[in-house]
Amino acid sequence: MKTSQFFAVLSLIFALVVQAYAADKIVADFGGLGGFQSTMWVAKDLKIFDKNGLDVDLIMITGGARSVAVLLSGNTQFATGSATTPLLATARGSDLVIVAASYNYFPFSIVSKPDIRSPKDLRGKRLGILNFGGSHDLAHQLAFKEWGLKRQEVNVIPLGDQPTRLAALLAGNIDATIMSLPHLLVAVKAGYRVLGDMGDMRTRFSQSTVYLRRSYLRENRDIAKRFLKAYSEAVHVLKTDRERSIKVMGRRMRVEDQEILNETYNYFGRRFSFPPRVDMAGIKDTLDFYAERTPEVKNRNPQDFVDHTLLDELEKEGFFKSLGS
Repeated sequence: MKTSQFFAVLSLIFALVVQAYAADKIVADFGGLGGFQSTMWVAKDLKIFDKNGLDVDLIMITGGARSVAVLLSGNTQFATGSATTPLLATARGSDLVIVAASYNYFPFSIVSKPDIRSPKDLRGKRLGILNFGGSHDLAHQLAFKEWGLKRQEVNVIPLGDQPTRLAALLAGNIDATIMSLPHLLVAVKAGYRVLGDMGDMRTRFSQSTVYLRRSYLRENRDIAKRFLKAYSEAVHVLKTDRERSIKVMGRRMRVEDQEILNETYNYFGRRFSFPPRVDMAGIKDTLDFYAERTPEVKNRNPQDFVDHTLLDELEKEGFFKSLGS
């Protein structure tokens, strides 16, 4: 064989080997800059996705409706966010399924101006939320119900993401807002009052879920399994490795104050769910709430919206135990 032919064959073999081991490229989203959204950051920044053969382009999409729209368009393959929007979209016929959840509590508090001393003082006031139709919408309505408030008694305004709402509160453009750590501590340090922690409400809720198209799951089951493998390991890091978790949180949230970062980790770290299974009671509570006004979800079985089979496979293979569950 001539030298030129030898190198041509060698180059072809090398190209085939590289192709065989090339990472699968996918696009996934996260919904904002709250500490409960840290799972995707940890999986990306600590190269856990890479370790599982995934080249993940991680993008921020605020609002569940936008996240679902982008996912259904095929521009993302995996979406993360609260269970609310994918549940409603699926009930109305969309090709979606929830496959995991790393945080199964409401992570929000309602914070207000100092002169608002109790929830009843919100009557006639302006409450800023992320948007209508998502977890903020559900959370504040459930809080109002527990506090004896009617929705029409409070002027609820969709303002966008947490930094925007914090700025509006500090500027006096709203009287109260829904917040989570770390921005909640910024407001408290500035003298604002926490009216209530929604994580203590009776209603349960899956706030940080992973969902995707059922058709994608059928056609790319191996990729989805590796994605959940990386996602699960990231949750384990968040529950067991304080130092690395705080570094990722600080970098992603652009927070340098160590007191705020420590408080954020203290609050969320212990509440992450490992293995990251969806709290089915939370799915039922959400469906029950929306059944009053959304006929499509009435009498639906929570199992219709969730597929735990990939997590079941990982558990059967001993993956979670190998991490120290």
